[in-house]
Amino acid sequence: MDNRHYERLREKITSFEDAIFKGNDIDLKEFYFLKRLLIDNKQDTQDLLELHMLLEAMLDKQNNELMNKRLNLLTIWSTIFLPLSFYTGLWGMNFDDIPFITGDHGFWIFCGLTIITIVGMWMYFKKHKWL
Repeated sequence: MDNRHYERLREKITSFEDAIFKGNDIDLKEFYFLKRLLIDNKQDTQDLLELHMLLEAMLDKQNNELMNKRLNLLTIWSTIFLPLSFYTGLWGMNFDDIPFITGDHGFWIFCGLTIITIVGMWMYFKKHKWL
């Protein structure tokens, strides 16, 4: 492998490294094509191949962290709305024996309980720094 080709590969690796550290999106097709080139010329580009493998691991870690954050948020929202679904199902039954359903203030008690539940869970999640 000539020196010019090696420098071009090094420049590509450096550009990917800069993009990953800045948090920019990269072209994965080109990224893995470069990996294939480095593997094909393994004896001449061992140091570049190792750098590429490190960048690939960093990229995987970034993607996993993003997915974990999204799943965490989804779990929190699900936890907030689960008791609300229970309240709705309980007060939505067609029975007269359910407390507060036939009372004058049953609707407002239901609304107050719902708001207290939402605010209470929101404060709990904020206190534990989950939001």
